Amino acid sequence: MEKLSHAYIVSSSSAKERDKLSLELAMRMLCSFPERSPCGSCRNCRKVKNGTHPDLARIRRLTDDKGKQKKEITVAQIRSMVSDASVLPNEADAKVYIVEEAETMNPQAQNAALKLFEEPPHGVHFILCTDNPDKLLVTVRSRCVVVQKNAEGEGFSAEAVKSASELVSHIESGSRSALFEWCARSEGSDSARTAELLEAAKTELVKRIHGIGKLSGGEVMRLVALCDHCLELLKVNTGTKHIYGLIAVKGIEEKS
Repeated sequence: MEKLSHAYIVSSSSAKERDKLSLELAMRMLCSFPERSPCGSCRNCRKVKNGTHPDLARIRRLTDDKGKQKKEITVAQIRSMVSDASVLPNEADAKVYIVEEAETMNPQAQNAALKLFEEPPHGVHFILCTDNPDKLLVTVRSRCVVVQKNAEGEGFSAEAVKSASELVSHIESGSRSALFEWCARSEGSDSARTAELLEAAKTELVKRIHGIGKLSGGEVMRLVALCDHCLELLKVNTGTKHIYGLIAVKGIEEKS
């Protein structure tokens, strides 16, 4: 199985979707059987589901002495996480930190985490949950793989869903010629339609985290990162022909 990234940004306007996806990732990271994670039935997976795993920590805004939630995740909380990350796991072979409402980390807190996000101790993973990745510092985003999922009811156009399904199917087939032909047919799309396609493709790929289809978890995350890279290029007015050319070349990974 391909290696999971050490840092992810899970983004959705729905807190329920963010929590669901972050727990799915945590199960993959802590599962006792990495070759088929998440198995969903081992002791580690069951404890993640039940919220009792000692190697899964949640970082969230604290409450004051009146029980009111504070506005920010503070630099002191992040420094405590940095210190704890160097301690060996209790039960699993890894440790996972889920930062809820990561956009509420103040700039000092985000900066305090940068080195840890870039070079964490072996087996330590971070999942930053947010409604919008753009609310995080660019330096933080650059160190993470972004996984974005629409909330229930935030659907894409039928055209985008159909195109996203075709794209993922061509990648799963492993046929470079089929992928090249599809990209060549699509390169005339405008930037708006291409951006929607890429977002829809990310949603389609996220479904594969459960092992649906032929893509491994690591491959799913690589492709999500490729979609994010293409979306960033579109923001700086890169032509769609270049975008589809990049997908054609990078969509199917070279086998060593």
